[in-house]
Amino acid sequence: MKKCNHCNIEIMEGTRFCHSCGGKVIQSFINCENCKSTNPNNNKICYLCGHSFSDSKRSTQKYQVKYSLDFKETSSLAPKIKSHFFREFKNRISEEHDANSYSKYAERFQESEFKKTFELRVNQLAEEVYSIHAKQNGAIYQKVDFHLDKNFNNLLDHFIIYYCKDLNEVELSEKILSYHTAKQGEFNLQKMILDYLNLEKENETYYTDFIIMPIKKLKNASQAFLFPDKDEKIILIADQTVFGSCKEGFAMTEKGLYWKAHFENAQQVFYADLKDIQKEKDWISINGHFFNISPSINIKMMKLLKKLKAIY
Repeated sequence: MKKCNHCNIEIMEGTRFCHSCGGKVIQSFINCENCKSTNPNNNKICYLCGHSFSDSKRSTQKYQVKYSLDFKETSSLAPKIKSHFFREFKNRISEEHDANSYSKYAERFQESEFKKTFELRVNQLAEEVYSIHAKQNGAIYQKVDFHLDKNFNNLLDHFIIYYCKDLNEVELSEKILSYHTAKQGEFNLQKMILDYLNLEKENETYYTDFIIMPIKKLKNASQAFLFPDKDEKIILIADQTVFGSCKEGFAMTEKGLYWKAHFENAQQVFYADLKDIQKEKDWISINGHFFNISPSINIKMMKLLKKLKAIY
């Protein structure tokens, strides 16, 4: 359980900022199943009775199915997949663009040639998920969810980027569509990052060539928030300070994202450790940590990190 410092409402686990008022969240707690005492959530054992929380969590952990499908009624698979898709469609517009504009996007969808492509793809997806289920090869529902997630994201990216340029509040580069089938070790990470963020279209100061980056700025970033391993390749550094000191901003390396927001502690997350990336009000939450550059960069960073999460 978590509570907000300001409005005292309960907050979901894993979040650092209150979804109601934006205030910081206090210590997270867990109740011991054995003696019912309250412990800090990062405790491995109960301080009172010694009960192991890690064993308890592992034993009760159960996968929550995202896309419910009835594989006994195979004739309903395609219609049900279509229903799930339009739910994700609405969520995507609300998250990345403007929730009030969903009707315009839906109308564009019905009028576009993409609708025919979509109908064919839904029938193919029905066959594909049926095949996954029929194999009964462990973690079936996770595999079905992952397969639908990946394909829904690809379909929505294609439609929104190609057919809705005039409706989009955030300009998304067509180059990101080339990473739909990207697998770890089979793509240029630096190019992917630059293609997704498309910083040339943003009013931001950033560096990818550290020979021409002022030494003082590089030193300040290294002291304030950029703490890579000795041999870790740095891909870009963005300066978010008003006067150009580079004591605040973000950096991306071959392993992870490093950043420091105003009045916040420095944070970092490795791509392999990405778990939860969400849009909040005017910022995004990365594994429960506050990240805020600008409305457009926030959205593009969120999309990039979700892609990297799927890959890694």
